[in-house]
Amino acid sequence: MKKKLICLITIAFSWLITSGLFAQGNINLSKSLSIDPDVVMGKLDNGLTYYIRKNVKPEHRVEMRLAVNTGSLYEDETQQGLAHFTEHMCFNGTRNFPKNELVSYLQSLGIKFGPNLNAYTSFGETVYQLQVPSDKEDLVEKGYQVLEDWAHNLTLDNKEIDKERGIITEEWRLGLGADDRMMKRYIPIILKNSRYAERLPIGKPEIIKNFKYQTLKDFYYDWYRPDLMAVVIVGDVDVKQAENQIKTHFSQLTNPSNEKKRTEYGIPDNKEPLIAIETDKEATNNMVSVFYKHQRQPVNTVGDFRYVVMQDLYNGMLNNRLNEIMQKPDAPFVYAYTGYGDFIARTQDAYMSVALVKENQIEKGLETLLAENERVKRFGFTTTELERQKEELLSQYEQAAKESDKTESAEYVSDYLNNYLDAKPIPGPKNELEMVKSLLPDIQLTDINVLSKQWISDDNIALLITAPQKEGIQMPSKEKVLEILKNSTTQELTAYVDKFSEAPLFSQPLAGSKVSKRLENKEYGFTEITLANGIRVVMKPTTFKNDEILFSAVSPGGNSLYPDQDFMSSFFASQIISQSGVGKFDNVELEKKLKGKVLKVNPYISDVKEGFSGSASPQYFETMLQLTYLYFTAPRQDTTVLKTFLSKTKNQLKFIKNNPMIAFYDTLMRTCAQSSPRIVVIPSEEQLDQIKMAKLFEIYKDRFADAGDFTFFIVGNFTIDSILPVVESYIGSLSVTHRTETWKDVSPEFPEGIKDVSIYKGTEPKSMVGIVMSGKFDWNDKNRMELRMLKEILSIKLLEVIREKMSGVYSPQVQLMMDKYPRSEYSIMTIFGCSPKNTGKLTKAVFKEMNKIQKKGPTLVDLNKVKELLIREHETDVNTNNYWLEKIESSYFNGDDLTTIPDFNERVNAITISDLQLAAQNFMKRDHYVRTVLLPEKKK
Repeated sequence: MKKKLICLITIAFSWLITSGLFAQGNINLSKSLSIDPDVVMGKLDNGLTYYIRKNVKPEHRVEMRLAVNTGSLYEDETQQGLAHFTEHMCFNGTRNFPKNELVSYLQSLGIKFGPNLNAYTSFGETVYQLQVPSDKEDLVEKGYQVLEDWAHNLTLDNKEIDKERGIITEEWRLGLGADDRMMKRYIPIILKNSRYAERLPIGKPEIIKNFKYQTLKDFYYDWYRPDLMAVVIVGDVDVKQAENQIKTHFSQLTNPSNEKKRTEYGIPDNKEPLIAIETDKEATNNMVSVFYKHQRQPVNTVGDFRYVVMQDLYNGMLNNRLNEIMQKPDAPFVYAYTGYGDFIARTQDAYMSVALVKENQIEKGLETLLAENERVKRFGFTTTELERQKEELLSQYEQAAKESDKTESAEYVSDYLNNYLDAKPIPGPKNELEMVKSLLPDIQLTDINVLSKQWISDDNIALLITAPQKEGIQMPSKEKVLEILKNSTTQELTAYVDKFSEAPLFSQPLAGSKVSKRLENKEYGFTEITLANGIRVVMKPTTFKNDEILFSAVSPGGNSLYPDQDFMSSFFASQIISQSGVGKFDNVELEKKLKGKVLKVNPYISDVKEGFSGSASPQYFETMLQLTYLYFTAPRQDTTVLKTFLSKTKNQLKFIKNNPMIAFYDTLMRTCAQSSPRIVVIPSEEQLDQIKMAKLFEIYKDRFADAGDFTFFIVGNFTIDSILPVVESYIGSLSVTHRTETWKDVSPEFPEGIKDVSIYKGTEPKSMVGIVMSGKFDWNDKNRMELRMLKEILSIKLLEVIREKMSGVYSPQVQLMMDKYPRSEYSIMTIFGCSPKNTGKLTKAVFKEMNKIQKKGPTLVDLNKVKELLIREHETDVNTNNYWLEKIESSYFNGDDLTTIPDFNERVNAITISDLQLAAQNFMKRDHYVRTVLLPEKKK
């Protein structure tokens, strides 16, 4: 009887193991992944899928998406580029919003074209993005109407189609250059015999310019249908009401009687490696990429999710190793990445190794990438590497779960789109954390070490090399590449040694200093304390995020205090020091020590100040202050870091100036700065040689020698009583010498009069125009408000005129910079790309729009659009830690008045047409500007 019982128990136990119920401890790996209970999913009778989630970040906003499961892969020969063209037409006329009324109407609600209103088209899908205010029910209803119109109510007016041809041609033109030329040659090789090689989303310019109207309409009617659509609604909504609105707006959509079949295109297998080697004289880097293609495995069960976790662990550990190599001066690459993940087609994944390689080190860079893959394949990872990476991964999931109720709606939207389009799971952050906590302890080193043998295969290999075409550059042949691939499996290697110090980051006892003075600002919710050593600390507790504390420190001085001959050392001092580690830890050891801890601290030295920026999870706030203390008191002078930095930078400089766009920006900035040596866009090799380790270390030590003139700012989820002992200990122990200093005014003056500069670079029919207007102004709230409004009004007018009416550009940009120190100055910069033949005409159009504002002021319609935009932006900004950190710091450093925060709406609404007319006359000076124009070489 006893033997029978044992036998039955054994059989039953075996069944439990094979069924998955007891696999991995008490985890059922065969169990289907759950769906986040906070999302409501459904499907209408016509096949349309929907996702709805109530979420309160940002406040009073709803993120709305229409995903159409079609893209450039589904175009026929005469339609190449028309999936993307259809996307554009959604903003150029629908049944309820004729012509350009949609953009104009949404602007009147404070919705900005670009950040809040946009779309994209790829190989397999087209996704439309809209964010609307939710504090008025009719605005949300209009949002649903917009989505419905995109889905089946496009007018596709012939005149509007013809206008859009020019805009899309300009978008195509912006993409021209070395990368585009090389891509068109290597795509047919790397993606051999696949539809992806034949259907790039931008399409063909000859088709864009000449297709028949009906061809576009056919694409829309064939592929924009409810069984290929999903509506995603996340934000401050009532879920049931949102579901009813989706049904009201989308239930009447019908599928065509003769549906075209949607095929999920893949990438064919290949036995022999596919090798593409391409060069171009305007290329800006050497890049090596190796792909091992695999069929994508669905992620439906807990066991599938476990495999994803294992991928993440593997990717993290190998990239840590590559990062160590990159920190050596003799590393063959300036950047490298390896990982398993998505690869172009939805049916494919790939194990990818990619590197930006130094000059004439392509072969060595490829050999090094393959060697690190082979090292893992042969020897595996170490126990200490795995344990650190587990901590790192767990902290990421913990942070996501902690912030689940404070996560921005757009992040959830992205998850649901990935679920619809790519079948990615959506268990939700809390469920994911519980699974990870259960799975991690049972994931062993043997589980991870076997992955490389599965991923690094003998077939389905594609290898891409791109490089500048330049005298002296040595390119490997395809035969040499094949030889390197073959030899990579037999080369002599030793196991990786994990250099890791068990010593604590911080162990020295600190005297600290207590609070000697305390001021409460109840109106704005912050407390200013002065410690006994004289240092001020300003603290504002918030509940905007659950797992975030932001930190900054600022002191006047900066690199303005050093002569021109030391400028380069001062300019790069904080960057070199921050890459050198602190105290007893070099950078590699420090990164390992901080694995799994959610924090970062960065020292900086700018033109008129120095300081720190940082952030941390509340549990690692003390570690953040420990690092800050060490950056003050124990910076490292590591000549190896400087050598590595110079090696990387000089290698990139050898290529980067070949790029016409970079040369354009460099010329524009240098012209505005009158070639001042203190303005660095692209440093020359001679400038880099001016950087000396002893000098930059001396400058860094000098800038952080006296903590007494620093003010520290802390904003986030904490109570003052909980962090005060830590503040007293670390900030209270910093050295104070009571020196008095401020910045010097050594910044370059903007040139007088008009500077019109043309540069001739590049072979493509492509130009860029940059116009900068700059000057001194009184630093007061009204002037800054008027400048912001002018910038937004000009942006609206340029979209309307040089894009929509003239069809001359794709995306004109207007940027505004304002600085109080060393002198109060503003700069308004307008930049756009266009055809070389249109640079003059479009420049005149820009000036004409400025002139209109100067003569008559903005229209009331445009003024109201901008007022609503600023009010809506402020409405969300004021509920973020970043906003309050910036505002409080600026109130101390710039003397800004915090009373402008509660009065913001009133101040915006007080600005009149006449105010902006006068501001345009003061700030947009037609006799005082810099214009730089990029033209192709043949124009010279």
